[in-house]
Amino acid sequence: MTVLLWVSAVLIIFVLLILVDFVSGKQNHKKNLRKLTFTETTGSYRVFQSGNRLFEALFTDIKNAETHIDVLFFIIKQDETSQRFYNLLQQKAQEGVVVRLMVDRLGGFRINKPLRQQLENSGIQFQFAAKPQFPFFIYKLNRRNHRKIVVIDGKIGYVGGYNVADEYAGKDAEMGDWRDYHLRMTGEVVAQLHAVFLDDWFLNTKEKLFPAETHEKGQHVLKVLPTEYGELEEVLVKKFSAAKQEILLGSPYFIPPRRMMDALKQAIQRGVTVKLLCPLKSDHPFVKEGGIPFYEELYRAGGEVRFYDAGFYHAKIFIIDQDFCDLGTSNLDLRSLYLNKEINIFFYEKEFIDDMRKRYLQDFAEGIPFNDNWLASRSLGTKINIKIARLIRPIL
Repeated sequence: MTVLLWVSAVLIIFVLLILVDFVSGKQNHKKNLRKLTFTETTGSYRVFQSGNRLFEALFTDIKNAETHIDVLFFIIKQDETSQRFYNLLQQKAQEGVVVRLMVDRLGGFRINKPLRQQLENSGIQFQFAAKPQFPFFIYKLNRRNHRKIVVIDGKIGYVGGYNVADEYAGKDAEMGDWRDYHLRMTGEVVAQLHAVFLDDWFLNTKEKLFPAETHEKGQHVLKVLPTEYGELEEVLVKKFSAAKQEILLGSPYFIPPRRMMDALKQAIQRGVTVKLLCPLKSDHPFVKEGGIPFYEELYRAGGEVRFYDAGFYHAKIFIIDQDFCDLGTSNLDLRSLYLNKEINIFFYEKEFIDDMRKRYLQDFAEGIPFNDNWLASRSLGTKINIKIARLIRPIL
């Protein structure tokens, strides 16, 4: 009995220490927010929804690089696709091109010491981003750099939802085709993407660098929004509250803050059509189960919810009233909105928005409806996981 009491006491103290660390870390984060703000700019862009086509274009641009290649990804693995990427970067570094490669510390856990030495020996400047450290170790462990940015010669920028690994090229038999969106951009917007990368580089190296000025105008007006604590929620809640016709949402994870959920329900009450598309498959424990109560709440309020089942749905797309579209790295969950570093691009061009809307609606039409029949078919394991997910919701 005495041993059991001691074990219980140790566990309680351990949990309390974790809670204190997380709460204190959050307070410290809020006091020291690093906000990057940009005015509207111009850019030209090409959108990819196939990993194979994206990597073909990206690898070609890397091959043609002349001065520098700056890379930030949340995940790069050690597989066939990743190795092609490493080989290209090493080749360019050996040719004398400046190559800076930064990968999130947790997302890049497969990049071991031998691989880092190999990259650095070729001339690549390698850094891990968002390294967990004291104080507030638990909180910082949960604060990830989820951005995906590549800037080549200050003239070409890539940003979007794809990481670098075989599954993003549709080579994972279990996950199947990977639905996501990624952008190849030129014009003035590239300098802003570069500024975001270089700020993250500075935070991890203390090396202060500045993006090259570009005088190349893009064809379209757009806006870059880097986020790390609530910035995107502010924008979307305002957009949801002002919506008059429709709100189309695509996200692999849907665990929204209460204020955002209420804004969606109020939009439905005003007669606004609200659609949500999420994946049927899950790539992380408990995240789907964490979203199910919110799917049901939206469905009960009159929204339409469907599951994408033609592979894995990893897209983050928000379209409102056919005059606003957001593509980027941020999911509609507490982690993306309040913990992770993310980057989003706002679009206003009608032709582009119409194209993205058609793509979204096609995927939605082919999805599996979330309804009472689906809810009734849930397994006991799913119901148990929903309860567990509720307890750990803030970090899902």
